[in-house]
Amino acid sequence: MRLKLHLFALATIVAAAIAETPSDTANFNVLHGNAYYTTARTPGEAPSVLRNLYTPYLMYGNSLVYLAPSDNQAVASYASGEHTSFFAYLNSRAMLGIATKSFGFSFSLDLDEKVEFFDEKDSYHKDERTSVSGHGNEFTFRFSLPFQTTDFLATLRYSQYNDSLAKVEYADSEGKIKKEYHSHDHYISGSVTFTNKPSAKDFSWSTGGTAARNIETVKTSLKSSIDPDDNYKETRQGTSNYIYASFFYNFGYIVLQSANARVHVGNNASVNAYIYDRVKDNDNHRKDFYVQTNLYLTPHILAEYAFNENWMIWGGSYYTWSNSFNREEYQEAYAAEDEDKDFMVKNYLTQITTKTNTLGLSTGLLFKYKQLILEASIQSALYRNPFRGFDGGSMLMDFSGTVTF
Repeated sequence: MRLKLHLFALATIVAAAIAETPSDTANFNVLHGNAYYTTARTPGEAPSVLRNLYTPYLMYGNSLVYLAPSDNQAVASYASGEHTSFFAYLNSRAMLGIATKSFGFSFSLDLDEKVEFFDEKDSYHKDERTSVSGHGNEFTFRFSLPFQTTDFLATLRYSQYNDSLAKVEYADSEGKIKKEYHSHDHYISGSVTFTNKPSAKDFSWSTGGTAARNIETVKTSLKSSIDPDDNYKETRQGTSNYIYASFFYNFGYIVLQSANARVHVGNNASVNAYIYDRVKDNDNHRKDFYVQTNLYLTPHILAEYAFNENWMIWGGSYYTWSNSFNREEYQEAYAAEDEDKDFMVKNYLTQITTKTNTLGLSTGLLFKYKQLILEASIQSALYRNPFRGFDGGSMLMDFSGTVTF
């Protein structure tokens, strides 16, 4: 914890103490890389490659090559006449888009396919085979345009997941028994975002919402040529069908500013709700219903100091507080002895939790020389990605480079 506080205090003290020596060449709108973008968490932050990429029309007029090896990201854009074409790799996603002065759009695609086979044969049985296949594909469309004082962004996303298992579990001279399992999961979401970024001065905000639907279907079957009476085929609703809705409001305010230093404070707030479909089990006369809602508040602070037109240092921190409300209903019908009617048993579970998460803290340095921009940062935070760190004590480093034309 002391190390985290020292890192942030260093950037804040430098920005406040040296701000008394103005620099006429300070430029806070230097194009940043992913390290700055993921840690600033304020609508008033400086432009970055990813912010522009996710609001496609902002790519208009940019001819650049961006590489971030620590995050497996690469972006290339080319401005020609009245439009700009851009292409990006973001981990496993590929993105292609076009931007004009009036609007921009992009498509991104993530494909993940797998097929596995396992064969077994011995002196007692014929061939026994197990095949496993699946995919997790995602398609995203983004559209953005500027109004007079605000930016508008719309996102449409469709994902499909499929897991299949086909197994010949027994085979001999009399026949074979084959079991199959197929799970199909479809997810579609739409979101809109408004921000006053084009007209923002000291105060900036962004707001919007998301609505989504997830549908899962499970198919199982058994085919037996030994005993046809064992054959069955069933299609049922999965247990992860839900409706999702979310609303967010983020703001940032520049509380201190001079010719070569500034400090932002703000908060990100979001309310999310998952409403799961009622699961029915006709065999056991059972029904389940589940609702989950979450409230997240993330206060943040960002300090920046420009030494001159070539060097800039910044430090940021955020802290997330969450509150969740869960409501579960379980009801099951039982046949009463010596009576024609069933009686119903209902159980209800209500759970409210409040949690404060790990403090996220980072500091970074940016170097700009003509058309070259290099950036490196050190972060300390809780990450779920096992390739980047397991706990809050992990020190992570991001670095990126951008060449503009």
